[in-house]
Amino acid sequence: MRRGRLKGPLGSPERPASALGFRLVLAVFGVLVMLVGLVLAFAWNAEAWLVVLLGAGLVGTCVNVYWVSRRLRYERPRR
Repeated sequence: MRRGRLKGPLGSPERPASALGFRLVLAVFGVLVMLVGLVLAFAWNAEAWLVVLLGAGLVGTCVNVYWVSRRLRYERPRR
């Protein structure tokens, strides 16, 4: 194992690609699922605790999308 900064391009043996791109896709899918659940809970006049729970889940998944996108931007800086 080499020490110091990794010099190779992303995806090379010196600097392997991470799974952050796939994780971002899963995070966006999670936001869509939570949003659909929240809309359906409103449409079906669900219990208040369920609407609050789904709303909190939606906020949490949005924070996850933001966090993963920031990590991905840090890993793959624009030129």
